[in-house]
Amino acid sequence: MTKKKQVSKTLKNVLTNETMIAIRNLYYDMKPVIEEVSAWWDFDMYSRKFGPAVYSDDFEGQNKLDLATFLKTIATRRPVLNVPIYKSMRPRTIREGERVVSKENRHGPLLSLSSNKDLFSFSIKINDANVITTNSVGKPRNFTITDPSGEWYDGWTTIEWDPSASENEFLNDKNLWAGNRVVFKHFVHPNRWTSFYGAPYFITKALIDRLTEEAKHYNVLIKKMLKAGIDYPEKGEDAKTDWGKTETEPGKSVKFRALEVDIDIPDYEGEYQKVEFNQQELIRLTKLRREWVYTTIPNLRFATRTTELAFFKYGENKMPHWLKNIKWEEDYKQKGKRIVWERLVIVQPGVGEVAVAIRKRVKEKAEIMAMNYNGGIE
Repeated sequence: MTKKKQVSKTLKNVLTNETMIAIRNLYYDMKPVIEEVSAWWDFDMYSRKFGPAVYSDDFEGQNKLDLATFLKTIATRRPVLNVPIYKSMRPRTIREGERVVSKENRHGPLLSLSSNKDLFSFSIKINDANVITTNSVGKPRNFTITDPSGEWYDGWTTIEWDPSASENEFLNDKNLWAGNRVVFKHFVHPNRWTSFYGAPYFITKALIDRLTEEAKHYNVLIKKMLKAGIDYPEKGEDAKTDWGKTETEPGKSVKFRALEVDIDIPDYEGEYQKVEFNQQELIRLTKLRREWVYTTIPNLRFATRTTELAFFKYGENKMPHWLKNIKWEEDYKQKGKRIVWERLVIVQPGVGEVAVAIRKRVKEKAEIMAMNYNGGIE
């Protein structure tokens, strides 16, 4: 006799969640949705209990503070970070008109946290004051924390920052200093794998997909406006940016194992809001698209990919207590496609209707890495 599937109410009713309803309706403004969903992932180290953050040959504490939580907490105030020594993991790109005054002590305000959408490399993006042009100081640069397999990247050893009063008080109170350093064992804590099966993760994946599609829609509109003769101002902050030519150093192809995860939900409803074709709307859509593509989506993806990394490393053969008599379906193929997945059906709304499900597969992906990079799989 088949046992009845047991799924938590938040997952079972995910399609009737107000946030999901907004995400699935193209007419809805995504700004309040972005604010709400982003708040779900504001990891708060202040509300958690920790042991000593000292990890060495002679001592191993039971520290629950992981670097992902720490970075997400301090990111809310955009502190100035300094990376004393950094070796690029990928081939260096040289942009015309820009110069790096020093390869040491790369420093500047933290702009965002990001992750590779296919692999498990995570980065911090800072406005690097070591990059200058003839009339400006500071350009956004990514500094990789983990390599594409999700392990610590050995091209850096230390990230320096000046703690705020509350951060310093917290680190002292929890005895997390190791001399004048905080040392981390985990980039993401092993217990984080359970979030993979939570409604917030599922809805966040849906929001990333929605924002990605809407950003493409805006790009189409921007191109149509430009083709119609509507252009950016000639001067001022909204003037079109003239990007210099770039040259990338030679690299080598390296393969990595990666976890790809997608979700299945019914198609979007409604239509995008109408947009007037004028310069004001051209500027607005350009700024909004840029914000979503370079800040909002990377920040949301940082949350989902850290969850997927924890699942990949620590939870692949586990199920949380709120899912019972439910298992992954092997060798699943979407209609008309060849890729083979494992699928977990959360809820089947009705016969012939799209199943609400999570799909996952482990794949190999080649990336172009710096010539001196050591790692990857054979």
